[in-house]
Amino acid sequence: MAGYTATAICEGDHWVIDVDGVGTTEADTVDDIQEMAVDLVVATTHAAHEDVHVDVRIV
Repeated sequence: MAGYTATAICEGDHWVIDVDGVGTTEADTVDDIQEMAVDLVVATTHAAHEDVHVDVRIV
């Protein structure tokens, strides 16, 4: 299992999510942050969805 750390910051009406060593994405709600972070890792690294774990830190 691949582990990653993401930091989410509220920017007005959306959340900006920075996944260390991978890239940046956005989410519309706080409930979508985890899913969007994992989707970014999967899309960038081509890892299997079930093999990716992202710890999210909301600031």
